[in-house]
Amino acid sequence: MGRDPDYLAFLRTRLAAEPPPGRRTISELRKEHAADLAALPRPEVGAVKDVTIDGPGGPLPARLYRPAHPVQAGADDPLPCLVYFHGGGWVLGDVESYDPVARALTLACGVALLSVDYRRPPENPFPAAVDDAVAAVRWTAANARDHGLDRARLGVAGDSAGGQIAAAAAWRLRDRHLAPALQLLVYPAVDLRDVPPDLPDPDGLTFERSGVDRILTLYLLGTDRTMPEVSPLLAADLTGMPPTIIATAEHDRLRPQAERYAARLTESGVDVTLLTGTGLDHGFLGWGSFARRPAEAIAGIGAAVRAAFARV
Repeated sequence: MGRDPDYLAFLRTRLAAEPPPGRRTISELRKEHAADLAALPRPEVGAVKDVTIDGPGGPLPARLYRPAHPVQAGADDPLPCLVYFHGGGWVLGDVESYDPVARALTLACGVALLSVDYRRPPENPFPAAVDDAVAAVRWTAANARDHGLDRARLGVAGDSAGGQIAAAAAWRLRDRHLAPALQLLVYPAVDLRDVPPDLPDPDGLTFERSGVDRILTLYLLGTDRTMPEVSPLLAADLTGMPPTIIATAEHDRLRPQAERYAARLTESGVDVTLLTGTGLDHGFLGWGSFARRPAEAIAGIGAAVRAAFARV
């Protein structure tokens, strides 16, 4: 099935405006990525506060978002919180550039969201990002009361590369007292052994592959790609992982591995909600203001998060 007409028109306009294919430096890719995200709308939320996390490699900038219409019962009740790790292929993106996406998630979910500026390769290869993610969860738990957050309802979240980081952090913390109450993974990369092939496109669209194989090499160097903290899908035992929401995009080459991860978690007794992004593509979290289908998918993610936290 092809894409909805309004969404397809948006996507064609977007692809036509992309820079021509070709090898670019990491610095050039970062500038292009930041400019792309800067064009996204920044919806109003209840409050935004910049904070600093004590990271294993030094201070980590982070940004705490509070919803205008929170889900908790009383105005003074502590809020559930998602500790969020942005996408960007491990090497791109930061808290400021992903501000529009963080706002959209906060608005949809009605919970607090802490967006974390984890260390990136090539300056800081694996496991720096995962180490930072674990430290961010610990910091949030330790400082929950000071920020009006519910320590018992802290989850991890991430999209794309950030989904791999969030899932790896959840796996490392699964048997500890700081185990997340929830993991939200949006079109996550959970098997880094190789770059998956493109899926057949019903509308004949062509997406640049953007050198992901080169970026994986920068991220992992010589690390064993079958390690659970690299490829969460390949963990021998997923028992004890938190309740999980996985949102996929139909035309995303990462969809098959995300679906396999959902199935493996379910087989391990984990409560899994799989949201199939029919007619959508990788990156839709930033596109809710431009077409109906991304907006519906983001709203569905928010509803699933609210329902999951209500069960905690």
